Amino acid sequence: MNKKNMLVLALMLTAFTTLSAKTALIIVAHGSPMESWRKPVLALEPLVKEQLATKKLKGIDIVKVALMEYTEPSVASVVKACEAEGADTIFALPVFMAPSSHTEEDLPNILGHKYNPYVREELAEEQTELVHTKAPIILGPTFYYSYLLEESMLNRVQSLSKDAPNEAVIFLAHGDPERDGFWAEVLKNVDKYTKEHTKINYVDHALIEMGHDFANELMPLLTKASQKKKRIIVQGIYLTSDVKRMADRHKMTEVQSDLVKKTGVEIVYSADGILPSCTPLVVAWIVAQTNKWVESKR
Repeated sequence: MNKKNMLVLALMLTAFTTLSAKTALIIVAHGSPMESWRKPVLALEPLVKEQLATKKLKGIDIVKVALMEYTEPSVASVVKACEAEGADTIFALPVFMAPSSHTEEDLPNILGHKYNPYVREELAEEQTELVHTKAPIILGPTFYYSYLLEESMLNRVQSLSKDAPNEAVIFLAHGDPERDGFWAEVLKNVDKYTKEHTKINYVDHALIEMGHDFANELMPLLTKASQKKKRIIVQGIYLTSDVKRMADRHKMTEVQSDLVKKTGVEIVYSADGILPSCTPLVVAWIVAQTNKWVESKR
């Protein structure tokens, strides 16, 4: 084969590769053994596909949801599935509240972006499979770098509010103690946004463990709010978990009974996290972040 024919063949191969190249979006969530947790997260996949098609946004050929821990579809298995469909570039978007050890250590080590032997040892103990691929994987931002949390919490509060001037709101979150700075900013912004967009002027918050100390940590906040307002809305800043289920688990009706009798305060626990109630907001965020990344490559 002469040089001219070799050049033509090379150009044809390059053109074929360009035409057949595919880019995948992997939506990464923490994961849970509970089906009620997984269901609204996995439901994001068809909704994001639909929005990308509706808005006629080009640049993404494959969309899949992956769960970082506990169950399938795992990150590693989803990456393999994307490669099997021809993906040669992957945008991994974590649906996490804020930067944490999960997004700064666990996920980067799973994806092969970082090598931390201590983190990888923990992942191995949890039987988490690591990703092995030659395809470049770009890791996107968390909710922290947007107004998604503020808007979704406002949505939840407005759905529960009945008498704004006489109501208090308490936001609860479960944050990474090593990254308190991020959570302090998140909670401050959510508080401010709620006050600016409602007539509720009493807003408080706390980082509270979901375990056995839940009631003990929450009661001082309820007591303080009951001195100012007659109705208290408790809303969790969680992806799919809700404070009503936590309150029921820790028998808050019994724990707070003396406070209710003494003050006459009504305490309302939200039965919703961000998903599924605010699914349209999350889908819009995913599509917007993905589109920004696609545009950045041009």
